[in-house]
Order: sequence, then structure tokens, then C-alpha cells
Amino acid sequence: MIHDPLLDRTTFESGPVGERSLQRLTAMRLRDAGDECIPTLDEVLDVFSETTLELHIEIKTDALGNSYSGLEARLIDQIKRRGLERRAIITCFVPGVIETVLRLWPEARVLVSLDRRSAEMMGGIEPALTRLAAIPGCIVAVEKSLLGLALPLALKVLGSERLGAWVTNEPEDIAYWLSQPVRQITTDRPDIAVSIRRRLETMPARP
Repeated sequence: MIHDPLLDRTTFESGPVGERSLQRLTAMRLRDAGDECIPTLDEVLDVFSETTLELHIEIKTDALGNSYSGLEARLIDQIKRRGLERRAIITCFVPGVIETVLRLWPEARVLVSLDRRSAEMMGGIEPALTRLAAIPGCIVAVEKSLLGLALPLALKVLGSERLGAWVTNEPEDIAYWLSQPVRQITTDRPDIAVSIRRRLETMPARP
């Protein structure tokens, strides 16, 4: 479980993640995390399996954007083995990876993340939204500044139940997107988001 395709930013080593063995990776200490090392997916799921949280598990690609061979099938196997089919959502920036997931497991819950770069690679925001809307049941999480410009279009193409905004970390940002007709927001500050959501839920409805 590591965010980047390279080790440089989050560990004390360097180079591509895919060139190291599992044994080597799990022995690498993480930066700014004390003695914590890179965890495995199993270790992370051990923490969250008994909760009721919806689990978004992102499939990463290498530094060139290539998918790791067989990763989709291995992830699906772990989700099913732990009985997390109803709680797990498999996410990726690459639509083709999500389409592979659905070929292997048509009932999978899936999400594609979209930013300016990935939208441009699909011909622009409207063609990108149309392309992703064609993936059955796929949620689309759009980078907040891009979504801010295209919210009416995104709602028209996808509907509110298939739309999310990321990454919203400042209180004003969080409050704004929690008030919008989207399924979800992505934030690095869930403590702030939960507090704001509770406050919004207790506010009297406007006449």
C-alpha cells in the first residue's frame, strides 16, 4: 500500500516501487511516520474490516502510467475472501483498469478519478464525462477546481449519485462541497469534514 509509483517521496529509499520485492518493500520505513513501514493491503484491511466504513481501494499504475500485470484479479480475490463485496469500491485514474475490473467481476463497485490531465487525454471534460458515464455504475470523482467549472455539465451527464469532488481540505472548501449535490467528497481532514457535516445537518432548512 503506497501512493506513489516511486519510493523517493514517502520512504528513505528511491526508485520504482515495482522493482522491489514484497519483503524489501515491507521493511522500508516511511518518512514522518516513526518506525512504521510500508503496510500490505492485508494489514490495512485488518484495521478496517470490522468497521462499517466504505473502503475505497485505489489501483495505482507505474511511473509511465502502465498497469501492474494481474493486480486487478488479485485485489478482487482479497475483497471477496474477506467478504467486503458490499463495502469496497475499487478506484483508479485509468478507465481501462476499471473496465478490466468489471470484466473480471461485473458486480464490482467502481470509481474513476478525473483531473485536468486525464480529462485532456480523453479529449476534454465533456468527452471524458461521457466516456466515464458509459462505464456501468461507475462513480466519477473530479478534482475540485475542474468540477467547480463543470458542475452543471457533470450533474447532467452523471447525476448526483455518481459524482464526487476531491481533494477538499480547507474548512470553507469542505463546507462548500458538502452543500453541493454530489455523492461524496475526498479529504485529508476527515475530522474537520465530520464536524462541518454535523453542523450542516443541524442547521434549520431555509424557507
